Amino acid sequence: MKIKPDIRAITRLVPPSGNLVQGQSELPIDPQLAKEAAEIIAASQNHYGGSEGDQNLRKAVAEKIKKYNGIEVDLDAQPLELMITNGGTGALIGIAQSYLRGKAALVFEPYYPYHRRILEEFGSKTETFNLEADLSFEKDALLSRCRQLKDRREFPLKAVIVCTPANPSGKVLTQTELEAIAEVCRELDLICISDEVYEHFVTGENPHIPIASLPGMWERTITVNSFSKSWNISGWRLGYAYGKGELIAPINNAANVIYVCPSTPLQAALSRVLMADANYYDKLRDKFDEKRQFVSDALTELGFDIYNSGSAFYLWTKIPEDFDDALKFNEILMERAGVAGVPGSAFADSDDWDTYMRICIAREDSILHGALEKFQTALR
Repeated sequence: MKIKPDIRAITRLVPPSGNLVQGQSELPIDPQLAKEAAEIIAASQNHYGGSEGDQNLRKAVAEKIKKYNGIEVDLDAQPLELMITNGGTGALIGIAQSYLRGKAALVFEPYYPYHRRILEEFGSKTETFNLEADLSFEKDALLSRCRQLKDRREFPLKAVIVCTPANPSGKVLTQTELEAIAEVCRELDLICISDEVYEHFVTGENPHIPIASLPGMWERTITVNSFSKSWNISGWRLGYAYGKGELIAPINNAANVIYVCPSTPLQAALSRVLMADANYYDKLRDKFDEKRQFVSDALTELGFDIYNSGSAFYLWTKIPEDFDDALKFNEILMERAGVAGVPGSAFADSDDWDTYMRICIAREDSILHGALEKFQTALR
């Protein structure tokens, strides 16, 4: 396997003014959320909670899932259908521990590196399915690949990981594509792990569709989400997982051992504001769509070819034609102007994405404008 760029190492090599590297939102925290957290911490509500999470936050999340995903989660169900996790990562670790030791999961390339890293740290194996240059795929090819992996003796395929909108590409899977994946999962009796962290950044014509809402998929889908990106609180480590109780219970057991519980005061604070503003996510989407538009326009003028992903947290872009290696191109950007993104090879096993970059636009507008000036300086 070829050496991959280290996203965190690249982050340390550029100043904050040129950091379009790490996939976190660096926008300010919601003032009311900060106020609630300070008050709860000062009131000494800082003790152990249940491994499944704060009851008030679970209630607010269930309301959110019903409103935005059209799925009704039963908070009184036993086993539990919904749990608060230590970020989306905590949910993925619980899934790996509970279901994937000695098994394999399929990811779509280009893929989110932590999908691979988490699984392989917990005794699983990750297999890739390469998307076409336009990030499409053929259902028959997917079925053939999954069937081949399902039937092998060592590390048989147990799950398909779906990420929509995708990290790194931002691609929003269409209903047709999701139905194809669902059909493969049903035919081969596979679990679907659906990473929907970027659902509120969808800006294009294809809406976000939870795969768990498709026929026959509630029974085999574990949906993972996080508040890190949509609430600018990546350091709080709060996320959630939901699905059929029999699927969620083992994850909760693992979380109880690995983490004990998510942060109690921060959960309580978030529960008070999560559903308080009915327009919160609309405003978030519109803000990011504006960022997407002006960054895309500026980079296009510099010769980048921006993929029309349908979402607006990352830009997935082909580097200017004068360059043929995004890794070397990124080094040029850092050396000449102190600005960087992430080379596409960080998200792939193949060489197919070596001329692509991921650029994170979850920054203040002033940072984005300054970073674009740095791009111009580097490419003059």
